[in-house]
Amino acid sequence: MDNNNYMNEEFLLEGLKKGSEVAYGYFFKNYYKDLCNYLLTISGDSELAEEIAQQTFVKLWDKRESLSIQDNALKAYFFKMAYHLFIDSKRKEKKKYKLLENLKEEAYSDVVDIDTNQFEIKLKLVEAEIENLPDQCKKVFILSKREGLKYREISERLHISIKTVEVHMSKALKRLRTQLTVFL
Repeated sequence: MDNNNYMNEEFLLEGLKKGSEVAYGYFFKNYYKDLCNYLLTISGDSELAEEIAQQTFVKLWDKRESLSIQDNALKAYFFKMAYHLFIDSKRKEKKKYKLLENLKEEAYSDVVDIDTNQFEIKLKLVEAEIENLPDQCKKVFILSKREGLKYREISERLHISIKTVEVHMSKALKRLRTQLTVFL
């Protein structure tokens, strides 16, 4: 058969329906580049454009026997098929992205939960060690670290010298460091 006959879409469609590899080759040769350019325009990704173009040609070949196209609209039908494959790929990508986001959130949540649990355990250990400090040392430490008082304010409140406040803080910090390095 003459390839010029395939320029007629009706003749080309009949050839495709009958499984003519010549018709399919002609169709591929004449529409592949245009289809890739079209898909590149809508996707902005040349690899994706080529992948979807190939899928479209495969799908056309698979559906060739059941093609029902009117009024020389084979090219329009084919490009619409490619557009739908592009939309499907975007939907799949969106689902995959959503799944990855969910997995990332779950992983982050697990890490935060573990960190929170470990933090609570460490906090209880620190609280217990603060309770084990000698009374005056504990008062000085609590006034300084929990209430945020300056050494001068602590000395006035407890009626002790600033030097005594410094000594108690030094003892408290040294003891806490020593006791807590074993646990933390």
